[in-house]
Amino acid sequence: MRVPYLNILLRDMEEKDIADDIRWNTTDTAWTLWDAPWENGELDAFDPEEYRAGELEWINNPNKPEHRLNLELDVEGVHIGSVCSYCLNDELEWKALEPGEDRAKQRWAVGIDICDSAYWSGGWGTKALTAYLRYHLSAGYTDLYAQTWSGNTRMVRLAKKLGFRECKRIPGIRQVEGKHYDALTFQLDREAFARHREKLENESLELYVPQSPADMSFRREMMEDPDTMAYNTGWEVSFPGYHRDTGCIDFPENEWGADFARLTQKTPGFFYAYLRERSSGAFIGEVSFHPGKGPWSELGVVLHAPYKGRGYGRAALELLARRAFVDQGLPALRNTFEPERTAALAVHRAVGFREVGRDAMARFGRSQALLALELTREDYLARTVRKDL
Repeated sequence: MRVPYLNILLRDMEEKDIADDIRWNTTDTAWTLWDAPWENGELDAFDPEEYRAGELEWINNPNKPEHRLNLELDVEGVHIGSVCSYCLNDELEWKALEPGEDRAKQRWAVGIDICDSAYWSGGWGTKALTAYLRYHLSAGYTDLYAQTWSGNTRMVRLAKKLGFRECKRIPGIRQVEGKHYDALTFQLDREAFARHREKLENESLELYVPQSPADMSFRREMMEDPDTMAYNTGWEVSFPGYHRDTGCIDFPENEWGADFARLTQKTPGFFYAYLRERSSGAFIGEVSFHPGKGPWSELGVVLHAPYKGRGYGRAALELLARRAFVDQGLPALRNTFEPERTAALAVHRAVGFREVGRDAMARFGRSQALLALELTREDYLARTVRKDL
């Protein structure tokens, strides 16, 4: 299981992670001062070989549950910790999951441990727990909680930042270094979480307008990548360089100058830019709009295949809408694509697009239904004003 999100990765445990976990439970144990320090006595009973055997058994188990309750946290190839979840009863206390119970209908508490102290206070916990909550919600696990103690101020701040609301407090039950602290339980407010996620994803991207024909090299990289261009396969169109079987389009270097001039023209109603990841500076896709056949502009969003599934689609649409409606004052944006592209449909609707018509076009020798979705400047401004209130 791999769950990429922005510039982090949640994934199943690998054998090489076991050495990290053993180190974090024997020598580099600073993280335990924040997780559940009243349980630190259990570290004395930690058996590295027993732990290794248990984790290897899990790694090699071919019958893992479809929905994971534990995933490792990977940042640019470095294993730094993990996320986990556990079931709660009616009193919001830990409970064992009974055989046959519908997991999605239970209450679940989520947690995170960043065990490598070099990655503390770098925003990695925000991204990791956001990704894990998104993973649960997408699987229908909607009754979500987080539990901590009042002395763990960083976790308290993180919970509130993500949209959790305190729902239970047991005063003085946790004793740490001779002091008493409260046990805290937070319940996720899904609307607040959606606002947090939108803000996080939007802030993770920026628009970059190509500065010279040499910048067209990234456009060629996408146009000649079958995974990126899979959406473009099979259309009954004919123009030089189009490969119907892969959707790819030849883009030799001698065409870069003309394409650069066309795409970056300053004519009102035209716009083209790359999507750039702020944290890494990597280009991750392209966005554009141009005048349509009516009082609207046709938009385009293409994500480079390695960056799909990370929540960037909505952020890309938000950035493009802001450029169209705030910077250029356009009346409407419209996009047309197949109704089977459910992820794209969900992202457009989340940004405020509405279905305004249907069409059809030949694809793979038969008629392909198409949906026309539109967002007006009026609706966009009304929505952004509501968000700012």
